[in-house]
Amino acid sequence: MEYTFDFCSPPDAMGPYVLYRDQIRPALERERAALDAMYDPEIGRPETDPVLVMGICLLQIMERLADRAAIRACLFDVRWRLALGLAADWAGLDASSLCHFRKRLCEHGQASLVLDAGLAAMRKAGYLKMRGAVRIDSTHMLGLVAAMSRLECVRETLRLTLEFLRAFGGEAAWEPWFSRYADQEPEELRHRSAERTRAGMTQAGLDTQAVLAKADALGDAVRAAEPVQLLRRVYDEQFVVSDTVAVRPVSAAGAVQNPHDPEAQWSTKNSLGKAGWVGYKLQVCETVPEGTCAKGEPTPAVITAVVTQPATASDFTSMDEVLEQHVQLGQEKPQTVHVDAGYISAAKLAEAEQDRLEICGPIPAPPHGADRFGSDDFDVDLDRRQTICPAGLTSARCSFIREAYSSRSFYYFEWAPSACEPCAIRQQCISSRTKQTFRSLQVNEHYMHAQRRRRLCRTPDYRKRMQRRNGVEGTISELKRAYGIRRLRYRGLAKNGLLSCLAAAACNLRRWSARIHWLNRRKA
Repeated sequence: MEYTFDFCSPPDAMGPYVLYRDQIRPALERERAALDAMYDPEIGRPETDPVLVMGICLLQIMERLADRAAIRACLFDVRWRLALGLAADWAGLDASSLCHFRKRLCEHGQASLVLDAGLAAMRKAGYLKMRGAVRIDSTHMLGLVAAMSRLECVRETLRLTLEFLRAFGGEAAWEPWFSRYADQEPEELRHRSAERTRAGMTQAGLDTQAVLAKADALGDAVRAAEPVQLLRRVYDEQFVVSDTVAVRPVSAAGAVQNPHDPEAQWSTKNSLGKAGWVGYKLQVCETVPEGTCAKGEPTPAVITAVVTQPATASDFTSMDEVLEQHVQLGQEKPQTVHVDAGYISAAKLAEAEQDRLEICGPIPAPPHGADRFGSDDFDVDLDRRQTICPAGLTSARCSFIREAYSSRSFYYFEWAPSACEPCAIRQQCISSRTKQTFRSLQVNEHYMHAQRRRRLCRTPDYRKRMQRRNGVEGTISELKRAYGIRRLRYRGLAKNGLLSCLAAAACNLRRWSARIHWLNRRKA
């Protein structure tokens, strides 16, 4: 790809802005019809150019600026004026226009438009190939909410609902609840004894019942209002519904953690320990460069898809969603996907084989006791319906079982008791805590795929090949440090999905600029 800047300044100083002016902005202009469709032709706001505002939002995330600071940069920063093509007499716009524009993008499902335009510009310039291997990984995103206990969450939800219901009769109509929950006392609530906390939860549950009953009596419009619906949801999640309210021993998965962002959920992962996090999860997909980069060489990898999910989403079920967005943004479906063990199972490998998709990565080890043989120590042959144990003995019987209630299918192997009793390694095979006198083994119908993958992962060549996935860890670190996707600036899944797309587009823009400068320096 031939592209030369007209100046010798560092790539971070002007390069991304020139690239935006010459490459990304024309691609956004080609998407003007989609942006104009977000506005009503009669009562919309035509005086604000949506392509201009989209560019401001992108540069804002690239520089990690607040809305007001971004508008000031448009007025006084020559780089921004160059990139956005602003006239000398441009008077600026109100910072609230950025907030309204982001909301409009989310409401019309155009959050990925800026990322799509950037990828289209890269393909047109010959920088990005439509076909190639990709790598996928996920990371946690901390929501823009304070950590709350269950009692704090219920009380704050009650307070917000009562603020809304004050319009129906005033504060006096909602006493004694309005006075009781008007002021939060977070420090006092957090240092309560267990007995006082239980009493506070019980009182909050009874008050919630009474508030909901009175709100429902005001009609369907009040009953369906968002604050009332949120209070009803929190009540169902935290209490057992009865005449005498009882606190649920454990909150349900996906329960509201903070009423100011009900979509921010609690989850955990091994690296975070039991504390976990409240927020969202981000799936990142990028291209895999051919070969390895030299020291100091900018990566040619391009982020082709980002998917923002609830924190409770599983990596295992996310690969299809990520690849779907990868294709929707103009790329061809890859033939090879590099992932870690969280995305792989025997059933997934079987499904990928039918789709002619190679999933490169390790598969989780099967569960087994530390002092006993696991299923990976057995040589399973489902075609011949037999298994050889670590002692070299062949199974005597094989049964294929399909459970009607769970639609689960598996094979059940048994060894003859006469063969197991004299075995020298019997203690490592049969648990002494059971009365079973012979070894049995249960594997699912796709076990052969798991067995082949575990054996393949022991080979040096494949272990080296799996290392190509590691580059996506650096991409996640770059998105976290340079673009702020770890600690979110917005609330709600839709707005944070837009933030992820803007961050990915900004990352691609800077990488593209750094790559061009590096190639030009090599030619000089």
